[in-house]
Order: sequence, then C-alpha cells, then structure tokens
Amino acid sequence: MNRKLALMVVLVQLGTVPMWVQAESRFEQRARKKQEIARKITWPSHEPVFFMLRRGNHPEDFLEFYERQHAPENIQLMADAGVRYGRLHFYKGLGLEMEMPEIMKSKQMADMMHKLGMKVSLYVAGTMFVETFYREVPEAVTWEQRDQWNRPVYYIETQTFRHFACFNESRYRDYIKKVLKIGVEQLKADQIFFDNVFLLPEPKSCRCPRCINAFREFLRRRYPTKEAAFRRYGYPDPSYVVVNDWDVFNGPDSLTSVDDPILQEWTGFRCETVARHCADLYNYVKGLNPKISVGFNLKGIYGLNRIWRNAIYHPLMAGKIDFSPFDVGGMDAHIDSRTGALISEIRSYKMARTLNFSYETGGSPLEFAVMMAFNPQKYIEGYGWQGGPNHTRGEERSFSPEAEFFREYSDRYYTGTENVADVAVLRSWPSMAYSIIATSVPTILMEQVLIQHKIPFDIIFDEQMDKISRYRAVILPGQESLSQAWVDKLLAYAKNGGVVVFTGNTAHYNEWRESRRVNPLLSLMGSRSVVSVGKGKLVYIPEIIPAVSRVAESRSIGVAGDETASVAASPARGGTFAAPDWVLPKNHLAIRDAIVNNLPQPLSVTADAPLTTVMEVVNRPNSTETLLHFVNFDAKAATSPFNVRLRSQYPGKKVASVEFLIPENDDPRKLEFREQGGEVTFTVPPVRLYALIAISYR
Repeated sequence: MNRKLALMVVLVQLGTVPMWVQAESRFEQRARKKQEIARKITWPSHEPVFFMLRRGNHPEDFLEFYERQHAPENIQLMADAGVRYGRLHFYKGLGLEMEMPEIMKSKQMADMMHKLGMKVSLYVAGTMFVETFYREVPEAVTWEQRDQWNRPVYYIETQTFRHFACFNESRYRDYIKKVLKIGVEQLKADQIFFDNVFLLPEPKSCRCPRCINAFREFLRRRYPTKEAAFRRYGYPDPSYVVVNDWDVFNGPDSLTSVDDPILQEWTGFRCETVARHCADLYNYVKGLNPKISVGFNLKGIYGLNRIWRNAIYHPLMAGKIDFSPFDVGGMDAHIDSRTGALISEIRSYKMARTLNFSYETGGSPLEFAVMMAFNPQKYIEGYGWQGGPNHTRGEERSFSPEAEFFREYSDRYYTGTENVADVAVLRSWPSMAYSIIATSVPTILMEQVLIQHKIPFDIIFDEQMDKISRYRAVILPGQESLSQAWVDKLLAYAKNGGVVVFTGNTAHYNEWRESRRVNPLLSLMGSRSVVSVGKGKLVYIPEIIPAVSRVAESRSIGVAGDETASVAASPARGGTFAAPDWVLPKNHLAIRDAIVNNLPQPLSVTADAPLTTVMEVVNRPNSTETLLHFVNFDAKAATSPFNVRLRSQYPGKKVASVEFLIPENDDPRKLEFREQGGEVTFTVPPVRLYALIAISYR
C-alpha cells in the first residue's frame, strides 16, 4: 500500500475523504521520476580506493563500483536526477604523493560537476597513515599523539595503521594547509569537510610534551597569579602539575563525576585544543576563498558526555563552523518500538540555531521532515544557504515527496527565519562537563517534555548569559554546578520579571564543583515550590522522575568516528543515557504545568496535537510571516484535526491568511481562522507526516 492510499484509508476511517487529497501531487511525481533515474546512479564515495582496499570489508566488485562513480555518464545521470551537490574523495591521510592520482580523478569529476551546475564538497580526514605518509614525510612520526605510556594513539584498534596527529602540532596543520590549497585552487571546492576532529576518551588522551607544555600555559592564562593558582589547585605554579594517570584500579569508566581540579582543567584544555585546531583550519580556508562552506564532524547532542569523552564543546566553535553532519547510529527520527521513546536530533538542531551553524543530513521521509522543521539554514556569501535541500547528501533515499516539497519551498519559507522561543534550557559548562552522565538525565528529560508538549524553546550555554532577557523563563534541569555569576544573573533576571525554573540539585555546587554550604536558589524557596522575586518568580521542581529507571540490557550508540560507546546498565552511572530511554518522565504533566502556569504571559503557540507530534515555530521578518511546522512521528496513523492558538508575532498587524501546505498536495489550502485580542485560532487538518502552516500579516 503506497502512502497516498494509506492516507485515504485513514481518512475513510475518520469518516471523511476531503477533496484536497489528490491522486498524486507534483512532489510525489517528481520523486518517483527521480527515483527511477537514481537507481542507475553509482553514488560518489568520499573514501579513496587505497583506504578501502587496505581496510577490507568491501564487496568483491568494489573496484568496478569505484571506477563507475567517476564515469562522465554517471555524473550526467546525477545531473539528470536533479542532484546539485556531491562529496568527493580528496585527502584521507596517506600523503599527497600517494593520493595525488586519486585526487586528479576527483578533479576531473569536480570539473564536470561544476559544468553541470553542481557544487563540489571535498573530504579531508584527520589521521596519518603510518605505512605511506611516514615514507613521504618521515618527521611526521614526531607529530603523533602519544598516550600516558608514550604509545601512539590509534584511530581504532582494528585500524592501527592510522595514527592521530597531535592537535597542538603546528607542523601537521601546515601540511594540511598544503592539501587545502590544492583543493581550493585546483579543484575549485565549494565546500570543505573535515572528519576525525575529536580526541579519544581517557586513557587515550595525548600526553606528549607539546600538550603538557600547552596545558601548563593554559593554566597560567587562567590563573595568572600565585594566589589564583593556589586557590584553584593548591600549588603556586602550574609547573608542579601532573595530569592524572589511569590503570586497572583507577579507570576513567569508574568515574561518576570529575572532582579533581586538574582533571577538570584538563577537560577544558582538551576542548580548547580541538576548537583552536578547527578554527585555524577554518580561517585558512576562508582566507583562500571566503565563499567556501567549511564543516567539521562534530556531531550533535546525545545521551553521553562528549565534553569529557571526546573534547567536543560546540559553543567554542561558534563563528568557526558552517555545518556538521550527525554521523551517529541509532539517532534517526523514530519512536522506539520497545520503550515508546520519541527519538530525534531536535536538540542538535536547537543548538545549531543558537550557535549559528547548520546540520547536513537527509535520509528517510521522517528525517527530512524533522530537518525541514528544525534545521536552521546558514547563508554563506557565494555558496548560498548551507543546510538547504540542494546541498544535502544526494543519495537515492533523498528523493522523497518530502524532499521535493522542501526543494520547491526552501527559498520561500525556510530561509531567513528567526526562532520563536518562550523558554530556554541552560546547559552550563561545569554541570554538563564534570558530571559524567547524571546531569544529562534530567536535562534530556526536561527537553523531552518541552519537545513533546510543544513548548517553544531554545538551548543556551554559558556563552549566552547576557541574552536571557529575551526569554520568559530560563530552565535549569539539574544544573548542579552553577557559578555565582549565573546565580546573580538569574536573580536579577527574575527581579525584572523573568521566571527561573530549576530542578533537583541545581546550584548545589559552584563552577569548580565545590559543594556550597547554602544553596543560593533553594534557600529562597523555604517549603514552597513557587516564590516571587521582584517582578518575577522562582519555580522549584524537586525531581524529574524517569519513566525508565533502569536499562534492562546493555546497548550501544556509535559516536566519534567508528568508536562505539558502551551504554551502562544504569542511566545514572557509567557512560550513556541511551536514546531509547528518553521516555517522557512520569511527572511530565506536572512539569509542563509548573512551567506554563507560571509564565508571565501565555505561550506564543499552543496546539492540541498528540504527544507523538512535534512543533517548531519561526518568524520570517522579510516576508512578515509566522511559520509553524508539525511533524507526526506516528507511522501508523495521521493525526486527527487539531486546534492551534497563536499569539500575534507582529504587534499592530492583522493576520491576512493562514495556509496549510503538505507534500501530498499540489497547492496550499487556505484555512479559516479567527483573530481576537492579539490571538489567531484555527484548526489544522489531519497530518500524515509533515505540514507547514504559513500565517501572513498585513
């Protein structure tokens, strides 16, 4: 049964088959025709032939496949299918001399792609192949990361022929810049994508002399006086410091929190090292050609502590990244069949909008729907909108009616938008970095409440402290380590009319995870859950009660590169709070009410769609529009019609029209609406997968 027929069946069951359900929309027709062409295409791979043969684990006809991807007729098929973007193999780390023949193949392919109107993305890996690269550059052996036992740090245990270069080694970056110059000037790259930009978890962190010296300089910058150094870690000078060693009796997996002050600073240093390395490469590419889009494989927000594990703290990359992929298994948009958890990358999209970058994704129709609703597009002069439908990965599965709908309406509705957010969730650095996983549990579950109850929200970090006045409420879910600067800022914000919602042990520790004698927020509450502070309020939620208190069996989630992080049996201890356990907490209704009922004004939008439907709301100032996106995660049934109430986003203007757009229809459908007292109300027809509601003002 095709999707159109399935929708018809659902509507028959509801007792009505409206005229607006057509036999086949133009989006469905285009998708079907492109899929026919796409089945003949051999999709370009970012992996060069050397690597695939050396690694193994490939089909016996791999060489035939590899040659076909470069064939002119194959590139023409891509153009015929409407592909406007492709990522080519460029530099894997074997050395320029070794890889140059394959780079020239990519150059020929890039030349033809450009003639056919396609944009070319080039792949740059982040490891060194000891069997080839060290023959070409013998000194590169001194560029390696070295662990506490002075052993090289391998990419993974099954690829010990790939070593990580030390991110504090400038000579390695100088070599990569030679590679990049070829990509920009000879292959005329439109986009550069850097892979393997992470550090391995302890005990595999680099302890080479470069890093130890750089760490001590890092400490001197942060604590420049003897008094400051003494207060932080007990010594007057960082030359005394030795970074923690690990063994079978003292393993990093045994930690539930990072309390050692030097290990806390080491965590920050590792994150800064990765960010500085990426920023140097970003600036170099932009210096060669500012019209190139530059991305790094940073991935997103998950139920494991990537600050601690992989030295990835996304806010440090703000302004030095245009896009990232997700590249993580198990996080595709779906409802878990065992637990009922609604799983998505919505948190990552929210973060990207806060930090002004975009995600590169595609995939299933539901993945496209979530991307359409939540992914912010970033404009790059000369490149265009990064994150748009023409610059997603052009694989066969991308030719769905939803993708065709997105391509048609992208410039019209999906660019130049600003998020509407009534509340913000704070993810503070010391809370998220120094708690191995315990703080992630209430944070993720609070965000899940906001997602499924359709409360418009942003995710913010310490770097957004001075911007909280734009929100009606700031929510701190178990943010246990909170600086005095944040406490002062939040209390001033409340006195001016804001609402501070905090849960559990929020502010129990300061920013160094030193326990406070008196909790500065909780001490103001007495035995009450809500207290007035000036013009605003403090709202305390004692506990976010997980619906899944213990994971029945071990699970895994692919994270950095080919690394796989083990999922602990208990979400409060170990490495990961697994996505299948992101079930709405037992007290989710009480949490929702505690937030909504204490806001100084009603929510910008309310929609009585089911909990399996998510919503995003944005304004588009250039066209004076508010856009509502609805995504139905229930694969079994379309939603019933549901009511929406929207507070006017353009004071002084009246609503001109409300239109309903779905991939199953050729044309928008005008909806009846009522406007009164600065609010517009209307009813949304059944949504099978995705719907866009465009509210225009006059």
